[in-house]
Amino acid sequence: MYQLLETDTGIHRAAKIYFPHKDPDHGSTIWYARKLNTLRHCPIVLQYHHTEIIQVARQKVRCLISDFAEGMQLERWIEKHRQGRVPLFRALHVLYHLVRGLEAVHALGEYHADVHSQNILIRPVGVGFDMKLVDFYDWGRPAAYKQRQDIYNSVEIFLECLGGRRYYPRQPPEVRYIVAGLRRSLILERFPTIVALRRHLESFEWKTMI
Repeated sequence: MYQLLETDTGIHRAAKIYFPHKDPDHGSTIWYARKLNTLRHCPIVLQYHHTEIIQVARQKVRCLISDFAEGMQLERWIEKHRQGRVPLFRALHVLYHLVRGLEAVHALGEYHADVHSQNILIRPVGVGFDMKLVDFYDWGRPAAYKQRQDIYNSVEIFLECLGGRRYYPRQPPEVRYIVAGLRRSLILERFPTIVALRRHLESFEWKTMI
């Protein structure tokens, strides 16, 4: 994803570029444009504008033009915290905002399937966060197992915010229940849908003094 400047208006846009040798029949470009258009009402998705032909190093290439989202790559944002560990309640807010965003995507029968800290832009706003997903993965037609991948990846990101596997044993039981040692089958048994995970985050009770 690249940042562009419209010379006439001075407006910044985002561009996803497809070079001919990687997308000779424009199939990937068309797929991505249609997917972004389907998800145009999901706040966590960059809003697609149009497809454009531009020239890069004397070569004409096709690109998708979208809104330019302010924010920092989540991976870098995590690293800026002391010892690369986000405070627990802040990490829970990150997870919750991510889950709410993915819930809107899943409600349309869609998926991301490649959710990780390099594919998320984050910007703190008030007591919450503005998040944007980038680089949707092309796995073909939507399917339940692709949405389950989003659930598992969201939990992975939550643990990454908390410092990773080395700090997992130190977490309170409420956190360990969500992370489940990153055992995929157990996570998906507890949270078979993104809605189930969101409801749990909204309703679980703290029995541990934090």
